[in-house]
Amino acid sequence: VEILTETREQERDFDRIEITLRTIPALLDQSMEGNVDEVSLELTQIVLHMTSEFYMVDFNECRKRILTKCAVAAPRTVADYLCYQFYEDNYTVAHRLDILDVIVESAKELSKLELPSEEDLMDKREVKMKPWEIEVMERLKKKTRRFNSATRVVMGTENKFNSVCGNFFYALMNQYDKEMRTLNLTEEDTLLLGRLIYTLGMVMHCAGNSPAAPTMSKTLLEFCRVFTDIYVLDEYVKQCILFTASIVAQISPATVMTAEIYPQLMDIKLWAEELLVTESLSAETTRLVVYSLEIMNHVIGEGLGGLFPDPVEHNQESVKITQPKITEISTS
Repeated sequence: VEILTETREQERDFDRIEITLRTIPALLDQSMEGNVDEVSLELTQIVLHMTSEFYMVDFNECRKRILTKCAVAAPRTVADYLCYQFYEDNYTVAHRLDILDVIVESAKELSKLELPSEEDLMDKREVKMKPWEIEVMERLKKKTRRFNSATRVVMGTENKFNSVCGNFFYALMNQYDKEMRTLNLTEEDTLLLGRLIYTLGMVMHCAGNSPAAPTMSKTLLEFCRVFTDIYVLDEYVKQCILFTASIVAQISPATVMTAEIYPQLMDIKLWAEELLVTESLSAETTRLVVYSLEIMNHVIGEGLGGLFPDPVEHNQESVKITQPKITEISTS
């Protein structure tokens, strides 16, 4: 911290600052004892405001990596700080985009659930083996007899994001209409608005198996619904709304669909259908609209099917997917 906060030009050693910036992520990965929240917050405050005053080829990437590690080390404290700073007046568009990137990356890192299986690790080892060694191993496997082999139990891992997902979510949307000199989401800063909606969708995706997910889903769809009422809406914002609605539809079980978010999702669905009829869209946006409508129609149909055991027959050929995989849209 002292190295990063040196103010006198003659005292600043830029080589030492670069080494420090490259070392901090590894230090934060280690288990720290004591005032983790305080140290992480102080580093976040310093690094967030840093600008490149010397040549460092990956300065911005290194800076965002440090911020992500701080958010992972102290998620409640750092996420609260970043979300509220997004709506402060003394930041550029680039700073606000960096904040959103850090929120997404730290949410992804906290919510990791899968570990490489034993077979995957074996495959990686065999890649480095010589052909004759692989052949010997295969013959040994075929001739080896196993008695009373225990069934392997796949152990789950803790989703560290579930307990803190609200800190990454609610504060990021509760000041969207705040009047500021350097930020106007509904008019000039449509890129930021789209990235904000996209970020909320990714946070929702990371919190998909959280107990708070149903309430978060409903809140997010209501937030998106605010912007679908805007007549002149940037096409990138439309793409982000469709992406986010598709995320919510995919992670919501049928019981939640009918009890919590059905009205909100239907509003988004009707808006998407209207886009195809009334607006001239790019090929990319048209594909996303069609894709999102397939997902929403499929999920809404499943939810209503749970309420009505004998539903009215409808054409199933229009829905050719069962559980499509959402891929991240381009954020460039």
